[in-house]
Amino acid sequence: MKHFLILVLSISVFLSSQVSFAQNVYRNEMGGIITKDQYEDKILNGPYFGVPGNDPNEQVLIYRMPFGKVDNPELFYKALELEEVLKEGKPIVVIFYPGKDECNSTGLVATNKKLRRKNHEWLVKNIESKDGYGPVYLYKNPSGLNKYQGIMTHIPDPGRLFEQTFFKFPYPCGSFVVLDPSGNYHSILGEYPNSQIIEALKKLEKAK
Repeated sequence: MKHFLILVLSISVFLSSQVSFAQNVYRNEMGGIITKDQYEDKILNGPYFGVPGNDPNEQVLIYRMPFGKVDNPELFYKALELEEVLKEGKPIVVIFYPGKDECNSTGLVATNKKLRRKNHEWLVKNIESKDGYGPVYLYKNPSGLNKYQGIMTHIPDPGRLFEQTFFKFPYPCGSFVVLDPSGNYHSILGEYPNSQIIEALKKLEKAK
């Protein structure tokens, strides 16, 4: 019995060490293995989030300001019933609300209705000035949306299309993507100033 207990304890220690070792696998945004210090430095000092990898024991860096091109931009316009906007050649601004979290439920904007209205009106005006459309407000989870009533309307993400394409993790506060009819897009994941939405529109315009 004594030998059996020693064997069980030995196996437990071995397995624990293996789990501990596996949890120390960190990857950069390109999938390459990096050290824990490099991983934490990127999160603390750069525009990155750390998210779970495909392997449950991995942690992977995600760049917070992704850009690129989707193959079927018309799919996104049609999902939002914006076929006419697509024909007009206008980029769309989509703001994604992940659900109530500490970031989007505290602070000046989150608690001041007058300021929320002012920010929304500023966005509408400046998006129109850049010949864009929006903002379109989507949500994943409606918890906490009651404070926006009478100011802006949030609708569910159609078929989780935008979540699965651009917002695969519940980034804090919210995120946005600006997408044009050719499929080019710029996005920021997590908290952002509204001025960055206008900068994204400018970048898409310059890319034409």
